[in-house]
Amino acid sequence: MSDWKLPWDAACLCGQVKMRITAPPMVAMACHCRACQRHSSSAYSLTLMIPADSFEVVEGAPVIGGLHRDQLQHSFCPHCKNWLFTRPQGRPFVNFRPTMLEDASWVQPYVESCVEDRLPGAVTGAKHSFEGFPPADRYADLMEGYAREGAKP
Repeated sequence: MSDWKLPWDAACLCGQVKMRITAPPMVAMACHCRACQRHSSSAYSLTLMIPADSFEVVEGAPVIGGLHRDQLQHSFCPHCKNWLFTRPQGRPFVNFRPTMLEDASWVQPYVESCVEDRLPGAVTGAKHSFEGFPPADRYADLMEGYAREGAKP
């Protein structure tokens, strides 16, 4: 039995792009890298890693923006310009911005990355911290830990 209350509905600030999530997140992360700081206009970006086949845009048409790199497609609302999600090419997940959820009050990062770039005072409460990005061989353990210990709505 799942503790998750799904599906979740989400929308950008203006409501022109609506999204739905039908499976639990794989992990919640905060990234302190300079690119995420600039991209989000904040101390860090907050992400829920969602299985790609459990995420859909149900209304509106996001546009690609941000760094315009082939390996990462950052999607934005064409009207209000909210950063909504990122699709890493060739990966089975979407990095979703949880502040777009109808209720994001429960979201807390389980992992924080790029703490070498962390701004003073940017405290996330994450259980696991990495100077750079977590090594690829750590993701399975981090996802298992999040499934057991991570915050749930």
